[in-house]
Amino acid sequence: MAQERDELLDHEYDGIREYDNPLPRWWLWLFYGTILFSIVYIPYYLLGFGPSEAQMYQQEMAEARTEFPQQAAMAPAAAAPGAQPGAAPAAPSIADPSMQGNMQAIAAGKEIFLANCKPCHGEHGQGIIGPNLTDNYWLHGNTFPEIVHTIYNGVPEKGMISWKSTLNPQKINEVAAYVMSIHGANPPNPKPPQGKEYTY
Repeated sequence: MAQERDELLDHEYDGIREYDNPLPRWWLWLFYGTILFSIVYIPYYLLGFGPSEAQMYQQEMAEARTEFPQQAAMAPAAAAPGAQPGAAPAAPSIADPSMQGNMQAIAAGKEIFLANCKPCHGEHGQGIIGPNLTDNYWLHGNTFPEIVHTIYNGVPEKGMISWKSTLNPQKINEVAAYVMSIHGANPPNPKPPQGKEYTY
């Protein structure tokens, strides 16, 4: 550095002359280092040799579920690859199939249903504002995960609110278990069929 000297360039503008100052060596080595880093980074991450951002995210989420199992059980599944940001998952991971047919879960679900769902679906699930939940016709799917999904996310365009901020995952599962249990109950004054017919 001591040998490097400023050089006065042989031109001027409006009485001002310009120096050709050499850049500091540390700055040059930093610049060269970024070039070397890009030579490694581009093939590794952008050309597919290394994990993508989505893969790293999935790996981090898997590690988090292992480290914090209770918090993971309370959260919905991540959207499927390619899904639009903010899109609801097709079947939330909170869906617990072991609740199906569980008499204790069904009894608990009935209490929650009567306290929250009765005004729209009726005391026996026969349908009032909302659809009949006891026949073979369903608007949003008849499987346990699909029912959990509908309760969890709601159907805002039809006036059904999302219950994810009101009911925890266990209670949502219990309500879904109760809804499945009343299929074929044939309650009085059922609402006319709505949606797609499913064979059982």
